Amino acid sequence: MLFRSRIGTLARYIKDARLGGMLVCPSEELLFLTGFSPMMCERFQGLFLTGSGECFYICNKIYTKEIDRAFGGRLKIYSWEDGEPMTDTVRQALAEHGLTGKTLGVNSSAQGFNVLDIMEECGVRFVNGLGIVEEARIIKSDQEVELLRKAAAIADDAFAAVVGFIRPGMTEADILAYLNERMTSSGGENFWGIVASGPNSSYPHYLGTSRKIEDRDLMILDFGCSCEGLYSDMSRTVFVGGITDEQRAVYGIVREAYEAGEAAAVGGAFIPDVDEAARGIIRKAGYGEYFFNRLGHGIGFMVHEAPDIKKNNRRNLLPGMAFSIEPGIYQAGKYGMRIENIVVATKDGNEVLNKASKEIIIL
Repeated sequence: MLFRSRIGTLARYIKDARLGGMLVCPSEELLFLTGFSPMMCERFQGLFLTGSGECFYICNKIYTKEIDRAFGGRLKIYSWEDGEPMTDTVRQALAEHGLTGKTLGVNSSAQGFNVLDIMEECGVRFVNGLGIVEEARIIKSDQEVELLRKAAAIADDAFAAVVGFIRPGMTEADILAYLNERMTSSGGENFWGIVASGPNSSYPHYLGTSRKIEDRDLMILDFGCSCEGLYSDMSRTVFVGGITDEQRAVYGIVREAYEAGEAAAVGGAFIPDVDEAARGIIRKAGYGEYFFNRLGHGIGFMVHEAPDIKKNNRRNLLPGMAFSIEPGIYQAGKYGMRIENIVVATKDGNEVLNKASKEIIIL
């Protein structure tokens, strides 16, 4: 019933957008809609959904039995064997469902080379449908918010533990492994994380793991996990062995910006105003050029989804929207700092899901 409701919601958005249908390839988006997302290789596959709510699936025969089992035999599946033209099967399926000549939306995980082949051979046109898929899930239900709370609590617990674990001489990889173990043992799934130490902290999405922690380092810990499909995401900056006067001052600016952004991020708020509430503090302190990314991103069934909290997203926060507030200052090759919590807009304000301390922590 849950998945039928979600498919019905997306179908209404497809119809409102005056599209013939939507292609959703394996992804968290397909998982959200159906409760299932198989492995995707170079062979085309995906769920097609029409504006009337009719669904069918296309895949190579190596996936047919798995797909049929996942959907309980309730979904028509079209398939082809290796050595046969994929587009022949797609053309037949589209024709049988009245989609030939129509414009279809496509989700974020569709592979460009397959989409281009289908457009050329099968008489349809594809357009970016990511925003339509995102709108169908941008408002979280009470049950989904509760899962976000649980995922955030698991991340908070891992942070409280890891600050007692970090020591000079260990690597960024050692810290990531500890966070993974802690969150997994607490029931978290799909762990992900960034540990950016020393000058690596100046790169917001640093992905290395080999640097050894040194005395007088600072580091950004950015990590999370999922709980029944809903994700957490938090960041804290910690200091190893001490903190300079400059670092203390910069951290104070980042924290002030975070608190201003959090206070502004309430139900009904205009998103550009939320961004400016935090960004203005950093700019007035003279560090505006070092805060060059959005203030936050939506979260839910993916770590990054709608709504983006940025100056050109000209819409208002609605109750049930979940997103990060994460101002930062990043001075390339020197150091960076970030504080990040997940916030849910409510009718009367907001709820901050992460409870971990934002005080300066010197390890």
